[in-house]
Amino acid sequence: MGDQPEAAQVPSNDPADPLNDQAPARLQKYQYDPIGNSKSIRMMTLSPGRRDDPLNGKLELFEIGPSLSSGGVDSPLASKISKGYEPLSYVWGPPPSNGNHQIAISTGKGYGSLQLTASLYAALKRLRYTDRERCLWADQICINQEDPAERSQQVQFMNMIYKYADHVLVWLGQDEKDPSGESVAESAFNLVRMLDEKFQDEEKRKKFHAENFTEKALEGQSRNLWVPLDRLTDLPWFTRGWIVQEIGTDAPATLFWGEAEIDWIVLHRVCEQLTDYHYLRKKFDIRTSQIKYVFRRFVEPPKDSYHANRFDFIYELHRARGLNVTNQCDRVFAMLGHYSVSGPNFEGKLNEKLRDMKADYTKTPAEAYIDVAERALTGDTSLIALAAVQHPFLPPSEEAPQQPNDRVIDRNKLPSWVPDWGTYQSFILSEPINPHSAHGTTSSNLSIDKTKLILSIHGVKIDTIEACSKPLEAKSFHLKSSSHEPGHKPEHVIKSLWREICLKDDFNLEDRYLNREPTFFAYMQTLANGCVQIATRDNRPYDESFETECLVKEAMHIEKALGPDAIAPSLREMAKKIKTKDEWSRAANGASSNRIFARTKKGYFVLGPNVMKQGDVVCVLFGGKMPFVLRPWEHYFLLVGECYVHGLMKGEAIDLLERKDLAEEVFHLV
Repeated sequence: MGDQPEAAQVPSNDPADPLNDQAPARLQKYQYDPIGNSKSIRMMTLSPGRRDDPLNGKLELFEIGPSLSSGGVDSPLASKISKGYEPLSYVWGPPPSNGNHQIAISTGKGYGSLQLTASLYAALKRLRYTDRERCLWADQICINQEDPAERSQQVQFMNMIYKYADHVLVWLGQDEKDPSGESVAESAFNLVRMLDEKFQDEEKRKKFHAENFTEKALEGQSRNLWVPLDRLTDLPWFTRGWIVQEIGTDAPATLFWGEAEIDWIVLHRVCEQLTDYHYLRKKFDIRTSQIKYVFRRFVEPPKDSYHANRFDFIYELHRARGLNVTNQCDRVFAMLGHYSVSGPNFEGKLNEKLRDMKADYTKTPAEAYIDVAERALTGDTSLIALAAVQHPFLPPSEEAPQQPNDRVIDRNKLPSWVPDWGTYQSFILSEPINPHSAHGTTSSNLSIDKTKLILSIHGVKIDTIEACSKPLEAKSFHLKSSSHEPGHKPEHVIKSLWREICLKDDFNLEDRYLNREPTFFAYMQTLANGCVQIATRDNRPYDESFETECLVKEAMHIEKALGPDAIAPSLREMAKKIKTKDEWSRAANGASSNRIFARTKKGYFVLGPNVMKQGDVVCVLFGGKMPFVLRPWEHYFLLVGECYVHGLMKGEAIDLLERKDLAEEVFHLV
């Protein structure tokens, strides 16, 4: 393939060969032949060689037949699959900066040189066989990275390439040495295998549990044993954006770290077992959540499970916000092979506009993100795209232009109603399986002015924010056995919000909220997003019986947090009705982290975005599971974000509209 370079020569295994790593200038740059159609990909055959030999190989085109995507075996690529090919997953690292890292690619009559990143170069050296060829796929080689059109076209096949692979090869990077000179990789993988053996043996598992489950059991335990696992889970590969689809299929995979290697499924199995060992993971900095997140992320779960959220593309973009990418467009493009794009959501609804979206590397990140938001909002009745908006900063109303014509439209910046997938503030309250229904029976009613980037959406205005807390810290409501002692952080947070925002003194069941429920219940439900996390995790009906149980859990928490003498007798009696683990604090910590607790002028309790301010407006937008906070912006509004408002989560605003106590409005968001 490619045009024959002048001075082309055939590489050999002779270290003095002019094509070795010390003489990269002897080869001209390899020139890709155009793929020529939209149904083919390149595969690389890596020639055998010793570790110090120069890299060389050849590229071949393979057409993707129509049956491959459904698991057929009658396409040229399918026949290649039957013989075995292995795609690489790795961190690119810094771009090539010199000629020291190259591979010679055959043109049929000679060779041309491709410059590689140091990471891929090291991976190929490690993975090359000494006695036979190896069929590989690596994006840096098999896609012409200098051709945006080809990159855009080839991205659509990546999930297919990894999904139907014989074996996925993961390169974690070069090994490291600990202070004693031992291999960190070998120590880490040996520890994983040892843990895997313990967890599969009942007696050994019980002994491990007794020694590692509680804070007390961990007292005095040295971190030396766990350092290699800390170093492993801190490697940059585990936070790379593209790995979600590369390792997220059910194809077998092996992780290589220097000379050490381990099966991917063994590592995941151990991380899954460590889930309940919170104190162990926290004390020794063992980050298992990212490994669990990417495992089979591109494999459909049962639609009646807690994981049914994954059938929503916007939710999946949100979950991937913490990953790292070089091109910010890849926050979207790396997920386009996910089943949530091509198929229906867990309710059986298909967004055809999202399904038809293609990667386009001629777009700026802002253009790509606006495109996603427009397709999500106009191709479906859900407002989860608006719920995914999370601003790290939002200007105050005073900075709004005084006249509509003064508004400057910058297409390299995002309107307030478009999510920036590169920022993360909190998890989405409006999860797809969330049972809240602030919108009642309404469906979204909106239009988008693509020229002026204005979203016009129907809904009702509820009230105005009057008092706000500071953004709540992570684990503000975490309990310890001594949590009721003076000066303990959760005591301060619960009491100060109750006193300063709710304007209440005593915790009791007699004081009543706007909807005549106990004010204490409204307060605790608001901080925990109605405790829906407990219901959805356990797949339980979200009904009055569950809410009664929530009140008991909340009473139990407040007694543990403040002590029995700090609450009214009615709450003490309520707390006695159940003795169980503190589920409320987990739900509240998840919902309230980096959010603001607020009160409106009418007295509604609100849990909203961390940029919410006094004077912002609470609205229920038609089609939205949760209410939204908007900021007046002269003739328009800015979208602040989604919020929980106790007393509005079951369609009460729509009932008020039908009784003509509220009026329908159109909000123009910029």
